[in-house]
Amino acid sequence: MNKLYGTLFAVTAVALFAGCPVYGSSGGPTDCVGIGCPCTSITQCGVGTLCTAGSCELGDGCTTNAECESGFECNLANQVCVPQEACRTNGDCDSGRYCNSSDVCQSSGTCTSDAACSGGFVCDFRNTCVPLEGCRTDVDCSGGQVCVEGQCHAPADTCQYNYECGAGQFCVDNRCTTNCTTDEQCAAGLSCDGNFCRPDQTECTSSSQCAANEHCVSGTCLVDCAISSSCASSTYCAPEDEFCHPNWQPKPICTVDGDCADNHVCREGVCRTPCADMSNTTCMGFDSQLPVCRAAGAEYLCFASAETTSPECIRQSDCTSTETCVDSICRNR
Repeated sequence: MNKLYGTLFAVTAVALFAGCPVYGSSGGPTDCVGIGCPCTSITQCGVGTLCTAGSCELGDGCTTNAECESGFECNLANQVCVPQEACRTNGDCDSGRYCNSSDVCQSSGTCTSDAACSGGFVCDFRNTCVPLEGCRTDVDCSGGQVCVEGQCHAPADTCQYNYECGAGQFCVDNRCTTNCTTDEQCAAGLSCDGNFCRPDQTECTSSSQCAANEHCVSGTCLVDCAISSSCASSTYCAPEDEFCHPNWQPKPICTVDGDCADNHVCREGVCRTPCADMSNTTCMGFDSQLPVCRAAGAEYLCFASAETTSPECIRQSDCTSTETCVDSICRNR
């Protein structure tokens, strides 16, 4: 009986003050939150109301999804039933909602840190509690795997040395990328950070900020390759989520000896210089960056110094938080 009385009182209060401005501490009106106030999102409406056809209107009150009809869910912030929305990724949903396993936006609440979310949920780039899927950093991976483009990968499937990335590219925190001085020099989805092109995780907080064929994925506008089979040459269609991610993968320089210059051989995708006389001097005569002659199976080949010693780093987490792992060396970011 008390619950019914409280609900009736709340609805009456909303109707009574519909359209009235709210006054701030300075005495001036702030944003209108009552029934009939203009809106573009439910976040601009008050408790018990939702945004319909550009204005805040009274809705069916709720505190749980079970109180809403089929095809509707409870918006926890406004305590009102709203239509379920189809989605491809969390960025398709309003703040306070995430894209669940049924590809429908579901309320979960807002946050400022992981601690504000319930078990199994973390605070994402929209300040929304979402299930942890994939990874955000190496710490989220197990078994020595590394986090690249939101997914855990074995280090062997990523780059470790610059030469694994092809001409003009560098291996930075297990991803192949280019160096830069401005954002314009970076491919789509990347920005210039510490003189290297890295994922731009501040490009968007909602898919509405992206182009028509893009979605906001972890703060970056990415093309949906589930419906568009082609990705730009600088991106690839990731099988994990079917979005065109910046291409971080190692690139073999060669597949056969004929791909290399005369007197060089192709070994594991890299053109190597033979040094049958086992002399470092021979190697330095070809390339000062590959000055060490060492055995490689039944032959002797020239290697970089970093390849012949224990690498300083394999992943970013091997370095300090202010450093990055470039060509197996920790460098200030």
